[in-house]
Amino acid sequence: MTNLRITFIIGMLMASLTMLTQSTHAQDQPGQTTIAHWQDNHTAAFMLLYDDSWPSHFQVAIPALIERNMIGTFYINPGKGEYKKHRAKWEEELWKTGMVYGNHTMTHRGVKDFEDAQHEIGDCNQRILDTIPGKKPRLISWAKPGVKKGKWNINREELEQILKENNLITRPPFKDHGAVYHLKKLEQYTRIVDQAIDQQDAGYVIIHGLERRAPMITKWQDFWPMNQDLYYQLLDYMASKRDANQLWITDHISIHQYETQRQTAKVQTVKQNDNSITLKLTCAADPQFYDLPMTLNTRVPSTWQNVKVTQGDTTSNVSVRDGIATYHARPDGSAIHIQPE
Repeated sequence: MTNLRITFIIGMLMASLTMLTQSTHAQDQPGQTTIAHWQDNHTAAFMLLYDDSWPSHFQVAIPALIERNMIGTFYINPGKGEYKKHRAKWEEELWKTGMVYGNHTMTHRGVKDFEDAQHEIGDCNQRILDTIPGKKPRLISWAKPGVKKGKWNINREELEQILKENNLITRPPFKDHGAVYHLKKLEQYTRIVDQAIDQQDAGYVIIHGLERRAPMITKWQDFWPMNQDLYYQLLDYMASKRDANQLWITDHISIHQYETQRQTAKVQTVKQNDNSITLKLTCAADPQFYDLPMTLNTRVPSTWQNVKVTQGDTTSNVSVRDGIATYHARPDGSAIHIQPE
């Protein structure tokens, strides 16, 4: 090997080492900020999805969720008999526990034509908007009901038009994720949870009925009733993963918003000195619908132990861990001010 070639290789190695040192040094500088892959730096996300407005949802499913500080997405049919019988519970009580409602059509009977589909889907959407306070319009999760052959009489383009008009977001497919129909043993459920964590992705299970036991009325069960013990074991397994910071358990729309925002989200350092850091977070998604606060991790000066984070009218007090302040911020481009306390 010639001296010239040796000199060239040494020069390249020195340049690479310098670039690596500069990159590492930049990452250690106050103000350097990363966007968490999932909310609160959880490894993965997970959603529990419940179909058809069955009584066992409020008899079994929701009490177990509340006990474990979880939420689910409940796909309602306001014109279906079971819903109408318990309408007051659905419209005056259950959503106040933090549960989220999705659109599953008014009656679950299918659609005769485009006009009928507009009523089946649009009226269900309006019922959700009228029942649960919040922004109007806003994104709502959509799940097409399973109906008999010949009962769904619109094409894909017509359905997409109605979904767009109502700001509906289609949930993940039923295939391989249906309780009782696909999933029968605990290890099948936990495998879906573990796969989401391994892939740092969003996992889900779709549930219809839940098994009722005495002292509840047990003369009949809801459609595809999931064994109660199995359900509780699944929730406990999910809770253990959540408590280990591996699982963000939330609703479908929150996952959709976070994932969509993350794809184009950018953080910019506006100002940084010994007394404060100012940032802004932006994303390219429509701010009317994509305004979910995201998790940011910002390196702060080594002397800062606790910080105050202010964005508009929102203020939070945050403890610094290993030189990093972790907090939520809206991706609307407004100033994010971080100051020591």
